[in-house]
Amino acid sequence: MNRVGINTGWRRAGAALALAFAAGSALAAPIALAPQHAGQFGAGNGVDATFLKVDDNWHQSTVLWNEATKTYGSGSAIGGYGWGSGLWGLADWNTAHHAPSAGMVKDSWSGRVDQISFGDTMYNLLYGATWGSVDLAPLFDGAPLAVGKQNNWTSRFAGYIRISEAGLYNFSVLHDDGFFFKLHGAGNDMLEISNDFLNPRERIGFGNDLLLGAGLYAFELGAYDRLGAGVVELAWARGGGSKWTVVPTEHLLASFDQGAAVPTPGTAALLGAALLALAATRSRRPGTA
Repeated sequence: MNRVGINTGWRRAGAALALAFAAGSALAAPIALAPQHAGQFGAGNGVDATFLKVDDNWHQSTVLWNEATKTYGSGSAIGGYGWGSGLWGLADWNTAHHAPSAGMVKDSWSGRVDQISFGDTMYNLLYGATWGSVDLAPLFDGAPLAVGKQNNWTSRFAGYIRISEAGLYNFSVLHDDGFFFKLHGAGNDMLEISNDFLNPRERIGFGNDLLLGAGLYAFELGAYDRLGAGVVELAWARGGGSKWTVVPTEHLLASFDQGAAVPTPGTAALLGAALLALAATRSRRPGTA
C-alpha cells in the first residue's frame, strides 16, 4: 500500500519529469517527495530501536482467521483458537509496542543501532549465505545458540534518513514474517509499504522510484517474526539502479538536532539538481525498464 499527497511545487516537478520520460521511455515515472527539513545536514550515527520478545504462549492475537477458507483478514481472532499462540500480524505488533497486555512481553532491548540489519540465529544458519548474513537482534546476543527460544520477536526503528544528493532513490525491507515502512515528507505527505500476516522471507520495495530532495525524511519501520527464521533489513537503491545496499550509518539520524544544518538552497536549485541527476541516470541506462 502506497499513500502520498504531494505538495504543489513537487507536483510541478513531477509533471516536468513525466515530460522528460515521454519520448518512448519505458521507465515508470518516479514519485516526488519533498523532505521534512530541506538542506544539508551533518552525518548521522544511527537511529533508535526497540526489540521485544513476546511470550510464546501469548494467546490474545486479534489477527482474523477464516477457518473455512484458511485465509487471514476475516473470521475470528486467531487468539481464540487452541493453536493460535504468539504473533500473527501487524495488529499484534501494534499491541506489543503500544498496548501490551499483562505478561505479553517477556524481554526487551532499547538503544541506538548504527544500521538496520538484524535477524536471529536460524535465519543466519539457513539463509545467510543466499540472502546475506545480518547481526543478531540484541535480544539474542547473550544466547546466540538458543535457536528454539528466538521466536515471537518484534522490532521498531524510528528517526530520519538523510538525503545528501537530490535524485532517484528506492527503499526496500527484507523481512520474515511481516513489516511496515513509512517515509514522511513535507507537510502530511507520506509513503508506505507493508506486508501483513505470516510470509516467507522476501525483499519488498516501492513500486516506483522516489524523487527526493536533499534533506531529512522521518521514517518508522516495524517488523515481527513468529517462528523459525526472522529478519529485518532496510536497504536503498540509488540513481534508478536495482542494487540494494543497507542504508549507511551516516545517513541515519536519531533526531533532527543530531545533524547541524548548513544553508539550504532554494527550491529551484533542489529541483534543478534532481533533474540533472535524472538526466545523468537516463544517459547511463538508455532504453532500460
